[in-house]
Amino acid sequence: MDLRRGNTVTVSHAAGYVTRYLHMVQAPSVGAGQAVGQGQLLGYVGSTGNSTGPHLHFEIWRNNAVYGISPAYTCGGTVTKGAAINLPFADLPAAGAVAERFAFVNAAGVLHVKDGAYASWQAVNAGGATKAVLGGNWIGWIQGGSFYAKDGVYGGWLTMAGGGQVRDIAISGNRFAFVNTAGVAYVKDGPYAAWQAINAGGATRVELNGDWIGLIQGGDFLAKQGIFGGWLSMAGGGQVRDIAISGERFAFVNAAGILNAKDGAYASWRAVNAGGATRVVLAGNWIGWIQSGDFYAKAGLYADWLALATGGQVRDVAVNGQDWFAFIGSGNYYAKQGPYTSWLTMAGGGQVTDIALAG
Repeated sequence: MDLRRGNTVTVSHAAGYVTRYLHMVQAPSVGAGQAVGQGQLLGYVGSTGNSTGPHLHFEIWRNNAVYGISPAYTCGGTVTKGAAINLPFADLPAAGAVAERFAFVNAAGVLHVKDGAYASWQAVNAGGATKAVLGGNWIGWIQGGSFYAKDGVYGGWLTMAGGGQVRDIAISGNRFAFVNTAGVAYVKDGPYAAWQAINAGGATRVELNGDWIGLIQGGDFLAKQGIFGGWLSMAGGGQVRDIAISGERFAFVNAAGILNAKDGAYASWRAVNAGGATRVVLAGNWIGWIQSGDFYAKAGLYADWLALATGGQVRDVAVNGQDWFAFIGSGNYYAKQGPYTSWLTMAGGGQVTDIALAG
């Protein structure tokens, strides 16, 4: 308990917003790191700390500064239980909305992020990043072998896993995962929860989507539903080179470059190409892959494939659920919405080393 503020609850929200509830009569009804939902009981009105009588002291903060709540609310005013907060919140997506978020890392390791294809880029760090991932409102990156994340473009960054041992990372919604240099994969639900080790070692890649967790371990594709679910052997033989999961769709590339995909964990695999693939991505109904330095995609397992970018210069690709496609070509970041539109140059200069899409 804070001697001035009494029993207090602080709730972190998207886009760098924080709400605080002070002077409650007893210890809060929720704990540190716990996810809370609309209408959930946090505690009871009281007069602990520096208080002149029972009341709820309510504050909104953003990026470590007080966010003004007048004239919507005044000191001593009353509110109706369950009523929406009658304030505008910049950059906060509406409930259920998914931001079209773009990210890239340049040759200096500076991670840039923006919400919307035509918005301005925002630098998230000072340099040293090697990989960026996006999931829900979260932005994550590897820097100096450590895992950092922030809740939205303007949120404060958190050290998720330090020690310089992080090899791969993934984020999906409020779930976080990383693989260390010993190949041990860790997962947790919520940024302040405790990490759970989900294997004994040997992993080189982790993938998250929805409730599914996937690993490449010993060249095999393993998957489980939820942190405490049992492992399924999706593809064995030590030949798996890349994996992807989206909803109930699974995909992997083997050592011969054959891309296999299936809808449902227990369905049969279907070969999508004849070989030569090096990378696979999934989002919405789209399956995308790199083959011989070109970017191909198809809308579902049985659709015809489309050549989205040719010329043998494609280094990495990304797809999101809003039909955005992106690739690194000759060190530049290109994106377009829809397979038949023109490519936009998102970042040029030949300095792009990694990209990510969300939405």
